[in-house]
Amino acid sequence: MWQTPKTDWHGTVDTEGHYIGDRFNAVDFNRIKNNLDYLREMAIKLYKEFSIVSLGADRTPQDYFYADEINQLEANLNTINENTFKVSYGSAPTYVDNGNTMDFAELNRLESATLDLYDKLKNQTDGRRMFTWNFGMKGGEL
Repeated sequence: MWQTPKTDWHGTVDTEGHYIGDRFNAVDFNRIKNNLDYLREMAIKLYKEFSIVSLGADRTPQDYFYADEINQLEANLNTINENTFKVSYGSAPTYVDNGNTMDFAELNRLESATLDLYDKLKNQTDGRRMFTWNFGMKGGEL
């Protein structure tokens, strides 16, 4: 099921170096993961078949997120984009264990790109012309 992406991530660092702002959690991870699965399903109805890497079951608040999983979210977005519209959504960083984490700017980029692809695919789906076939003649004889 599609969930509206969060595109208003924000954050700052106070004078003491403490982060103040939105925090990425299991709900956010699941929303992004599931939206990418949804986009793939939309896309293969309009474009040639392709696959993305499954990130498994939804996460719980007790689960950890690993760098390779965040990188896979980015890779899945890129795969969908490359098999559909080929729009430039900026460069995704590569995350490593115990390295930098996603910040609000990267989350805004990722979720805004997801929303943009959704809007484009939905517009294509809604805008397809449907041809109605009527076989036979209306109440007449040949």
